[in-house]
Order: sequence, then structure tokens, then C-alpha cells
Amino acid sequence: MRVLLIQAFLGGNEPLVFPIGLGSLAANLVGHQVRVLDTNLVESPRAALAEALAEFAPEAIGISLRNIDSTNKRDVVFYYPLLGELLTVIERYARAPVIIGGSGFSMFAREIMEAEPRLDLGVHLEGEETLQQLLERLDRPETVASVFYRRDGVLHFSGPLQGPVDLDAIALPERGALRVGDYRAGFADAIGVETKRGCPLSCVYCIYGYLNGKRMRLRDPRLIVDEIEALVRDHGVERFTFVDSVFNLPRAHAEHICRELVARGVRARWSAWINERHADAAFMALAVRAGCVHAIFSPDAIADPTLQRLGKDMRRADILRIYRLLSRYPGLEVSYNFFRNPPGQTLGNLLSILFFVLRARLRLGRRVHFEFSVLRIEPHTGLHRIALEEGVVDPDDPLLYPRYYTNPRTRHLDRVFDALLWLKGRVGRLRARRAAAARST
Repeated sequence: MRVLLIQAFLGGNEPLVFPIGLGSLAANLVGHQVRVLDTNLVESPRAALAEALAEFAPEAIGISLRNIDSTNKRDVVFYYPLLGELLTVIERYARAPVIIGGSGFSMFAREIMEAEPRLDLGVHLEGEETLQQLLERLDRPETVASVFYRRDGVLHFSGPLQGPVDLDAIALPERGALRVGDYRAGFADAIGVETKRGCPLSCVYCIYGYLNGKRMRLRDPRLIVDEIEALVRDHGVERFTFVDSVFNLPRAHAEHICRELVARGVRARWSAWINERHADAAFMALAVRAGCVHAIFSPDAIADPTLQRLGKDMRRADILRIYRLLSRYPGLEVSYNFFRNPPGQTLGNLLSILFFVLRARLRLGRRVHFEFSVLRIEPHTGLHRIALEEGVVDPDDPLLYPRYYTNPRTRHLDRVFDALLWLKGRVGRLRARRAAAARST
């Protein structure tokens, strides 16, 4: 069967990221002729899709909807309407069944299927095994677990998966169908490597536990490094990112990967999300030795009561303990994420964050970066429950369209944050103008 797999368009303003999910689907479709189109790579997504449909004449079309919107960025971009534009092109140029999947779809599966009748089938959650089975039984979708389908105009769900995918039993993501070099040129962390799925943590805002389960499924570290070596050897990759929600959980698994990278002499740099509670001096030294050049931390708050309300497994002491180690690694880029007005926000937490930022800037200089995010309320999360309890949203509010959380008890602190960010931006612009003037003289 001819199968066209499409990465949904993100509007053209986002950094190019290799679609590892789509690559994994392509690699695990056996006995089919598969073509992959990332609409984010082309100048005219609609024209490129029309050309692919006319030339390839697919017998089945799969769409990966990875993102609904830009989630917690200050500049919110809503991608979902772009899906309708792709479906209009498909409707005009093809008569094949349209199957949708991806993490963005899975978060809002029923809502999207009900809102968009041009979608024939939907693969909920992990799709490597489900899509293969579905293509073999397109006339009997009810016999394949975790599928949304229609009968006589009525939407049905076939039932949940019996068990998660065994990551060591499936094929590695197909990298040849999409030119890896097209992604390397821009965003530093465009090429991803997955070491596990599932997260046992309980951060109230996070959707990963719903999408991948709470139980961690670990890939064999030797196979992970095999994949990295292939990226370096076959595709010229010099830098990649570990796409796990937390790389060093469990710590022993991350250490095994790092030791394997060192033992094989893999010459590639990488970034990863690191949890402070599960790191120490020995781990950070090993990670840097293995090629880590960018450590990303998401403490989200500083004060212990706020951390606890956010469901974080770390405490203030963990955050400061790791922060004090970072000056040992002058070549290590460091990023921190904090939330502006989260559940449990207090004046003490805000002041602690501001003091931490100033101290970190003095200690680490320009190699430390900060993101101050707003919280997108997503279904299947503790934050949605909190937002309901506090009256931030109503039970019938459609979360497919972005809704954001700001603590109603400390809304005035959000305004303080706005003022500080405005002042920071103004100072930055003044410095830039002075630097430009100095260069011109």
C-alpha cells in the first residue's frame, strides 16, 4: 500500500525540529511503500502537499499533529487551524482515508475528531504498532485497539491499548526519508534521540504521564549509542538533544548512556533536561565528559511551598546545590525555566526567583539563560483540576483553544513580573543601540 505520512504545518516561524515521531512511524510500517513529507521544510506547504498527492497517489494518508500551539511561550501561536488548510488540499487531490495521530492529537482526540469530519480515523497515543495493524484492517478499525473511527456518521473509540510499546522491539526512527541536514542548519537542538518513554513524576502541568504512561520504559543504552553513532557517521550530526522529559531519571540509566558515549569516543555534543534532585557533582562531571554542552533545568519555582504545590519532586536545597556546581564547567550552557504566577505562588517565591536570577547572572555570565513561562491549561493534568477548583476555567470550557493559568490570589504579582520584563527588554534595547553606535564610530 502506498502511504503518505505528513508532518502538520506549524506556520513557518518555529525552529525546524526533526519529526522523530513521524520517523518512527515510517520505520515501523512493514510491507508498505512509504513517503514522508514535512510541510515545515518547504516554502509552500499547500503546493508541496498537492504535488506529493498527485505524484504519489497514496492509498492511505497519515498526519502527525505534534503541537496544537506554542504552549507556554510568551508569544502564543495557535497551530491547530493550519490542520484544516492541509485537509482542504487533501480533500481536493486525494480520495484515500485520512488517519491522524501524534501527541497534539492524542491530548484532544475526541474533540478534534468531532470538530473535523474530514478525518476518517485517529490513532490515540503511541502509534508504531497501531498504525501497522490499522492499515491491515482499514475495513475493520474496531478490531484495532486505540483507534477512533466512524460508523454511519457516529464517532466511536475501539478501546485502550492492552500494553505500551516495547521500545527495544521497534525499529529506530527512519532518518533517510527526511534529509537530516535540512534540520541541522538552524536550531541547535533540532535532532532528537529518545532514551525512554514514561515519567513517574507528578508535575501538575505536565501531559507526559498521560501520553507515555507513568512507568518508565528504558531503551538499551548500547542501542541508544548505536543510534547516535549512526547519526554522526551517516548524517554528519555534530549536535543532538535527548528528547526525554527528564534525561537523568533513572540516574543509573543516564550514567550508563554517558559511559557508553565516553567508551566509544563519540564526538558529538548534546543537550538534555536534567532534574536537580537526581544529579550531583559526579553526574554533572560525567555528563560534561560525555559531550553535554547545554544543561536545561526546569525548577519552575524556588520556594518549597510553591514547588510542592507544583508537584515537583525537588526542593530549594536541590536547586541551589546543583547551581553551585555549574561554575566548574565554563563551557556548559545553562538554561532555567520558571513559571510567572503558578499555583502556590507567593511574594517570597517571586523574590527568591529574582534573587536567584541576579545571582546566577553574576556567577555564570552570558552562558545562563532564563525562560519565564505562562502555564497552558491542558486536559488530563493536575493543573486542570486546580484551575477548576479555583474557578479559572469551567468544566465545559474547550481546552483545545488555549487557556492559561494565572494564580487568582496573586494576580498583582503577575503585573509586577510584566513590569520587570518590560524594563529588562528596554535596558537590552538601549544596550544594543549603544553597541551599534560604538561600532559605527
